[in-house]
Amino acid sequence: MFRAIRNRLKEEIVFAVATILAAVTCFFVKPSIHAIDTKVIFSLLNLMLISLAFEEHKLLDGISVYILSKVRSEKNIGLVMILTTAVLGMLLTNDVALLTVVPVTITMARKAGFDPFKVIVLETAAANIGSSLTPFGNPQNLYLYNFFGIDTKEFFAVIAPFVIAGMNALILINTRSPNKSMDINLSKVSLKNAKRIAYYAVLFVLVVLSVLRLLDYRIITPIVVVSVMILDLRLIKKADYYLLGTFVSFFIFIDNVTRLETVNTFAGSILNSPAKVFSVSALLSQIISNVPAAILVSGFTGFYRELLLGVSVGGLGTLIASLANLISYKIYCKSFDTKKYNAYFHKLNFSLFIVLSVLILILINI
Repeated sequence: MFRAIRNRLKEEIVFAVATILAAVTCFFVKPSIHAIDTKVIFSLLNLMLISLAFEEHKLLDGISVYILSKVRSEKNIGLVMILTTAVLGMLLTNDVALLTVVPVTITMARKAGFDPFKVIVLETAAANIGSSLTPFGNPQNLYLYNFFGIDTKEFFAVIAPFVIAGMNALILINTRSPNKSMDINLSKVSLKNAKRIAYYAVLFVLVVLSVLRLLDYRIITPIVVVSVMILDLRLIKKADYYLLGTFVSFFIFIDNVTRLETVNTFAGSILNSPAKVFSVSALLSQIISNVPAAILVSGFTGFYRELLLGVSVGGLGTLIASLANLISYKIYCKSFDTKKYNAYFHKLNFSLFIVLSVLILILINI
């Protein structure tokens, strides 16, 4: 049993590190239960459960297969899947988008007889960029939107230029893909229980409205949890409780360290300008991924616009810069050799990271 726990913690290294940091800092200051942002935790849980329900009932697979059935070349497949992944990321998080489109892309590539490494790398970048557009598109957005109480219109105004620039770059890059016609026959996905899917769609709208502060999450959460327990009880076990636990641990850790005068003074001296906040959050994301980076930096700065942009750009770059990057990689490596994938992934991602970072820094300093 101990070995199983140890192996699980190795897989959930971010959770393990966050828990250790929270525990250690509790020896220096008394932890506060009020440090835990319950709205973020329960909103994440709601989004997870609804996304799992859509996966369970094959709604997202059905959408992806239907769209792919309309295209017949690698270039057009790339364009369609870039746009599809971005939209799914905006609505149902970048992780869910990739868990849906990458397996479908691999199935399609096998039937057509080509290696889809370029398409999947573009899909992954599209998931990271597209999900940045909404407050509920990824965990770091949800956290920052709630932590700083960002106005919804301002949120879109800040992040939209980055998303537009990033998506246009991906579309431009995709134009270099082969335009050779391919014969692809994907099995149609039959959607079972349309009424249940419709009900989950209504719940999803309610969850989005609660994230946008138009409904009270304390009312919506019991409705979602009870509904899933009645309709699809097994999905309760599938939620990513390690991610929720990671947030809880980081909330406690950040609250503890911000009450340590020496740490607060040091961090404040580093994060004392918009450009520095953007740069530190973007670079830190490359090492510890953008969700922990967002939580960590937020405790020491009020420059939330630059922090939001920093962790959004920060999802591009290394494989560990975003959990979404690892999801695509793990799915791809089960079917193909990763040498070409790794080379193209880092070439594309670091190019986008550098170009978009420079553009944002220019805008910040204007």
